[in-house]
Amino acid sequence: MTVTISDIYLKEVSSGKLVRAELYDSIQQRHLDHHNQLWKPVTTKLKEQQGHWDWQKKWTHFSKQLSFQSFAIECNGETQGLMIVNTIMRCQLPQQANKHPVYVEYLEAAPWNRQSVTIAPKFKLVGTVMIAAAIQLSLDEGNQGRIGLHSLPQADTFYRGQCGMTDLGQDASKQNLFYFEMTEAQAAHYMQGR
Repeated sequence: MTVTISDIYLKEVSSGKLVRAELYDSIQQRHLDHHNQLWKPVTTKLKEQQGHWDWQKKWTHFSKQLSFQSFAIECNGETQGLMIVNTIMRCQLPQQANKHPVYVEYLEAAPWNRQSVTIAPKFKLVGTVMIAAAIQLSLDEGNQGRIGLHSLPQADTFYRGQCGMTDLGQDASKQNLFYFEMTEAQAAHYMQGR
C-alpha cells in the first residue's frame, strides 16, 4: 500500500512560528513505537482518559478492514498526533439521516501538545489538522465533508467551539460521551477558516 505524505504546518508555541510537519495517510510502525515509548509513560502516569489506549492493538485490528483509515502527524522526527476513522457509519442529525459521515473513532495528540497535560504545549493545531484531514477524506469519499465523533470530556469544548460541530448530547450507548456531528455547511466553513 502506498503511503501519501502531505506537508502541513503546526504552530510551535515557544516561538509562535508555523513549522513544517508531515501528515501521513496511514499510521506507520514508527508512529506506534513513538506512542508506546514516548506518549504512554506520560499519559499512564497522569491517568489521562486515553492513557489506556493501545494504538498498536487498534491499528492492528482496524488496518485489516477496508472501511477504516488511519492518519499520523510527524514533526521534528516525532509523532505529534494519531487518528483512526471509519467510512461506513450513518449520520445522526435529522437533516443528514441515512447519509454517511467520516466517523472519527480515535484521535489523540502527543501529551506534550495537550493543555490538559502541560501549561506550555510544544505544538498547537494537531487536532485542527486532524479534523481537516477527516473532512478532506469525507469530501474525497463523496460525503460532502460530513464527519462525526464521540468526544472525551476534555475535548468537548474544542469540537463544540473551535470546530463548530453540532452537539447532539450524551450517548448512553457510548459511555455517555457527547456525540458531535459536522454538516456540509459547517465543514465548508471550517475548511475556509484554515
